[in-house]
Amino acid sequence: MAGRIPPRMWRKAGFTAVFAGWLLASCGQRPDRQPALGEAYAGPFSLPVREALVARAQVVDTLKHGERVELLGRRRSFYRIRTAKGAEGWVDGRHLLSAGDMEALRRLAERAAASPPQGAATVMDPLNVHTAPHRQAPSFRQILPEERADVIAYERVPRMPYRPAPLLAAKTGRENGTAASRKRKKNQAEPLAQPPPPALPDNWRELSRTQRVEEPPPAAAPPPSDEWALVRCKDGSAGWVLARMLYMAIPDEVAQYAERARISAYFAIGAVKTKDGEKPVWLWAAQSQRQAGHDFDSLRIFVWSVKRNRWETSFIERGLKGHLPIELLRSAGAVTGFAAVVEEKDGRVVKRRYSLQGGNFRARLAGREEAKAPAAWLQPETGGQRPEEEEAEAPQTWTARLGGWIESLRARFSR
Repeated sequence: MAGRIPPRMWRKAGFTAVFAGWLLASCGQRPDRQPALGEAYAGPFSLPVREALVARAQVVDTLKHGERVELLGRRRSFYRIRTAKGAEGWVDGRHLLSAGDMEALRRLAERAAASPPQGAATVMDPLNVHTAPHRQAPSFRQILPEERADVIAYERVPRMPYRPAPLLAAKTGRENGTAASRKRKKNQAEPLAQPPPPALPDNWRELSRTQRVEEPPPAAAPPPSDEWALVRCKDGSAGWVLARMLYMAIPDEVAQYAERARISAYFAIGAVKTKDGEKPVWLWAAQSQRQAGHDFDSLRIFVWSVKRNRWETSFIERGLKGHLPIELLRSAGAVTGFAAVVEEKDGRVVKRRYSLQGGNFRARLAGREEAKAPAAWLQPETGGQRPEEEEAEAPQTWTARLGGWIESLRARFSR
C-alpha cells in the first residue's frame, strides 16, 4: 500500500531515537569525580585550600577545624583534597588529622573534663592550643588575653621533628616498579672489583706506637626539651600549650613571693575576715628546677595577717618531688586538708595527706600511704614518618579505564 512505512524502517528509527536519547543524557550529566583514596579532617581552626602548589596560588576554600575532606593524591608532604563543597586543592599534610587523631583528641577532652583543675591561667597575647605537644602540630583554637583556661597537667617533651602518622598507605614495590625502571636496572653495569690493599711498610710496628692516652668520649648532652601544659578551655576542648606562655591567675601581691620559681598549681582553701572584707588563703605548688622529672618541689600556704596587715607564710615544705594533681580534702563544704603524690628519698612513691588547723591554716602531715605515680598523658607514638618520595595515585582498575573511555566519548560528542 502506498504511503505505508515498512516495519524494518520503524525498528531502525526506534533504535536511532534510543541511541540519541542515551547520548544526550550522557552529555548532559556531570562527569564522574576522581575516586577518593582516603579521608582526613582539618586540624587548624582555619585552613586555606590552594588551587596549586604555589605560595601565591588562589584559595579555593577555607576549612574549619574538624571538617572532613577526601584525599585525592599526594605529592611529597602535600595532599590534594576535595572539600564538602566540591572544591579541590592542595594543603600541607601536617595540618590534616586522621580519624584516629580526632578520636584521640575527643578522648583527651573527656579525660581532662574528669580531672580536677590545678588552677586557672591567663595569657598576655593570643596563644595557640595544639592537638599535640609540638610547635608544628595543628592548632585548633586560641586562648585570648581576656580568657581563662584550667591547667590540668604538665609534660616535658623533647624537641623532635614533627612526624605525624601517614594518611595514605605507601605503594608496594610491585606498583612502583615500572617497565622503564626495570630496564634501567637491567642495563646497569656491575661495579668494578676493588684493587688489593697496599702492603704494610717495614716499620709498621714503630708507626703504630703511640704515647697518647685515649680518653673516653664525653657523655652526650640531653636533647633540648619544652615544658607543655594541658589546658581545658571554656568550651570543653582540651589541648597543649607552652607552659612558659601561661600566667597563673593568682594575685600579683601573692605571686611575687614565688622567688623565681614557676607556680605549677594553686588553690583557694579558705578566707580570713578583715575590716575591708575577706582575704582568701592560698595554697600553691611551685617548681624551681629546670629539666626536672616531677611537677613541683615545694608546697606553701599564704594567709593574710590581720595584725601586721600583710601576707605571711603559715606552711612551707621544700625539697619535694611531687606529681600533680593535688587533691583537696573537704568536709561539709570546707577544705580540711590536701593530698599529693610524692617520691620519697628512698625512691618509694607515696601519697601524703596533710590536715589544716582551723583558724591559722597551718598544715601538718597526717599520714602516708603507698601509691603509684599518676598515669602519663602522652601515649607512645605508633605511626611513622609520612613518605615524601612517592605520590599516591588511584589504582587503574578496569572500571577506571572504562570510565576514562566514556569520558573521552562525552568530550568528543559535546564539542
